Amino acid sequence: MTIYQKELLALVEQHYGTLSPEALCERLFEIGVLDHTLCKVLAVREYVAQAMAHGTRKVDAMWQASEHFCCTYEYIRKCVYYYTDVNLSGRKS
Repeated sequence: MTIYQKELLALVEQHYGTLSPEALCERLFEIGVLDHTLCKVLAVREYVAQAMAHGTRKVDAMWQASEHFCCTYEYIRKCVYYYTDVNLSGRKS
C-alpha cells in the first residue's frame, strides 16, 4: 500500500468505522471519494464476467447486461472494451 492509501484507510476507519458497507459507500459517494462512473463500469463488467463464467457467450452476456441495467448495448460495450483496468479480481480482459 502507498502512504496515501494507508492514510485514506486510517481516515475512513477513524470517521466511518462503525458504518455498514452500504452506508460507507453512500458516504464515500457523497464526499466524492468514489467515482460513480467507474462503479457503474465495475458493476457492468462483473455482471458480464459472471454470465460468461456460467457459459453465456460474451455478446449474449452483454445484451443481457443492457437489459439488466436498462441501458444501451453501446454503453455496455464501452464498459467492457474501453475500461479494461476496472475489475474486482484485477484480471485483464
